[in-house]
Amino acid sequence: MAHATLLSGEAGIGKKTAARLLAQGLMCRGEGDKPCGVCRDCRRFMARTHPDALFPAPAPKEKTIKIDALREMIDALSRHALEGGNRVVLIENAERMTPQAQNCLLKTLEEAADDTYFLLTCDQESALLPTIRSRCRCVRLQPWSEKRVEDALLQRHIPPDRAKALSRYCEGSLGRALQMQEDESYWQARDTVRRGFLSVSSAAGMPAAVQVLKDQKDSGDRLLDILEQEVRALMRAGASGGSDGADDFPDLWRDAPPQALRRILEAVFAARRQRNANVGWAALSEGLLQTIAEEATKWQV
Repeated sequence: MAHATLLSGEAGIGKKTAARLLAQGLMCRGEGDKPCGVCRDCRRFMARTHPDALFPAPAPKEKTIKIDALREMIDALSRHALEGGNRVVLIENAERMTPQAQNCLLKTLEEAADDTYFLLTCDQESALLPTIRSRCRCVRLQPWSEKRVEDALLQRHIPPDRAKALSRYCEGSLGRALQMQEDESYWQARDTVRRGFLSVSSAAGMPAAVQVLKDQKDSGDRLLDILEQEVRALMRAGASGGSDGADDFPDLWRDAPPQALRRILEAVFAARRQRNANVGWAALSEGLLQTIAEEATKWQV
């Protein structure tokens, strides 16, 4: 183990789980593979009561890790380890450290004792100061494959059809998939996207789609995000060699050529910019529907 390790990557892909297991393994004094999960040190670490494990975090009702939390950690490290073994500092969501807190950490990272280990996790490395990153071994965790996510969801007894859909839309994040599974409003919004934006195969279908979308102003951002997910899923299905992965889409969309999907995706980006510029939802959604109808007409010819 390096004296300081930074685990980074998309939210929900297992950074915190990996960091906790690594930290627990450093504290473990059990026999065999570490962490054993049953020795006194493992149990105290999991309960966050081990005196030589430190967890700098935001204060109650705060969103950032402030310099006071780092000063408390440094003060604790200035004393001898209470159990006589390794000491571990686990900083989850390290990007929440204020610049002052990060600067406070620098000298401690440089001068850490041989038996002291720092484990940091973050979603975006760029949110940390370059001086922090340069003092850590950076391990970038990759998104999970759709198959791996689907298998993990099936092991949690999620119905196969739902597990397949979740694995397609979670972008390789098991954590995001589990959140989506519990959020019934997500599935209602997805149904609205399919009955609205993805129901249009020509200009003749626009009036019905407009009716579905007309009262969705407050949900507009989410609908655009889900529409982007759907289009990207179709692009991945096409890139992987065919309709597998797009089998629950309407027949029209299974035949969509990649260039048409790219233009629709660009139209979604443009619609998002318009929304940020306070363009009305009715005009924005109708313009997007017009683009979809034009593209769909082309690939059906």
